[in-house]
Amino acid sequence: MNASVRRTAVLAVLTTALVTGPLAVAAVAAPTATITLNGASATVSGSNVTVAGGAVTITAPGQYDISGTLNNGYVKVDTTAAGAVELILNGASITNQSSSALQVANADAVTITLAAGKTNTITDASTYTNTDEPDAAIFSTAGLTIAGTGALNVRANYQDGIVSKDNLVIQSGTITVNSVDDSIRGKDSLTVNGGTINVTSTAGDGIKSNDTEVGKGIVTINNGAITVASADDAIKGQNRLTVAGGTINVTRSFEALETMELSITGGTTNVVSTDDSINAVEEGLDEFATSTKAYVRISGGTVIADAGKDGLDSNGSLTLSGGTVVVNGPTSGARGGDGAIDANGAISITGGVLLGAGMTSLATFGRVPTGGQSFVAPVFTTNRAAGTIVHVVQGSTVLASYRSAKTFFEVVYSSNRITNGQSYDIYTGGTVTGTSTGGLYTGGSITGATRALTVTAGRYTRG
Repeated sequence: MNASVRRTAVLAVLTTALVTGPLAVAAVAAPTATITLNGASATVSGSNVTVAGGAVTITAPGQYDISGTLNNGYVKVDTTAAGAVELILNGASITNQSSSALQVANADAVTITLAAGKTNTITDASTYTNTDEPDAAIFSTAGLTIAGTGALNVRANYQDGIVSKDNLVIQSGTITVNSVDDSIRGKDSLTVNGGTINVTSTAGDGIKSNDTEVGKGIVTINNGAITVASADDAIKGQNRLTVAGGTINVTRSFEALETMELSITGGTTNVVSTDDSINAVEEGLDEFATSTKAYVRISGGTVIADAGKDGLDSNGSLTLSGGTVVVNGPTSGARGGDGAIDANGAISITGGVLLGAGMTSLATFGRVPTGGQSFVAPVFTTNRAAGTIVHVVQGSTVLASYRSAKTFFEVVYSSNRITNGQSYDIYTGGTVTGTSTGGLYTGGSITGATRALTVTAGRYTRG
């Protein structure tokens, strides 16, 4: 292009800008409809929404902005047309006094977007007039995604809080669920990629996926901050549970993490349970049989368990190849029964740091690790009280320092600082310093401590 042509082109652009204004920015599409809830009913600006008293029904794919208060009714998605539905909860409060408050009867897929700076509240009835589905405060037959940066509060008075019979994905947002039964359930799968999730279940599980089909019943936690208080399992995948990142804090549970195939590769997991804290079980198999399917595999992250019975329990194999695991195990029960670490199958330790304390440290039916990274397993002559400081010492070097949270009788410790066949002294007393991970400190001193035992790495004799 010669100079004259270039000048002509530039002049044309400038002339257009002077006439039409600055170059246009891509426009944001308007919602298909804006739904304003007004107490007993709703008003609609847009299309594909029907209103009959407190019954608001969305009949086609599109984007729907919902705000205001509905005192007794529901918002339902019911469309057989191809395409996704996005529900933008923009300061919406929906209460149904006879059934579910937010329902998806038919759709390809649905996204609930929580508008920035807005708090939304969904409340269902304590008794439903329908006898089948829906059966949750937020119920979807289709795949459901929750996103956005706003807040969602769910009060499930009947059974479950948030349910998808397909796949449920939580991308972001601040989500609080108080439920009678399960708090959040994705039947085929449940994936948490972010957000802040707080759930309380008074009679059921916290977060779960319960499909029994192969390739389903999977919970995956990649990120986010999750807090669970549950009457039963806190986080359960029927077939598989993977924790790859994020922060999990279980403050109350029967069993904290339960599945058949359990992998922890990252994140921080801190759990409290009255039964097993982390449990891999093949359902239908006798609890004393060795499963060829069940496993616990920890390759990264931090795991802290406060267990009423077993800390880490696998009906199959148990593998530690990385990460840091601290188990404050059971304070009662027969020695050799419930333990800090319990596996029906083989235990393999090839890396990472493990500290477990309880009435029994290795409840393994005699299958202690014989290769890989070694361990020491001191067995005391009497119970040691909560608050007791234990040091693992080689010569004058303190290798590990632990302050117990509960009464214990045995301890197991494994790290790359332990060499198989070597002798180590076990001291009690002294001091701990630095940062604590479940009672395992980064520093400690045996000044003023008492040497209680000398143990040989790689050997375990139950008391």
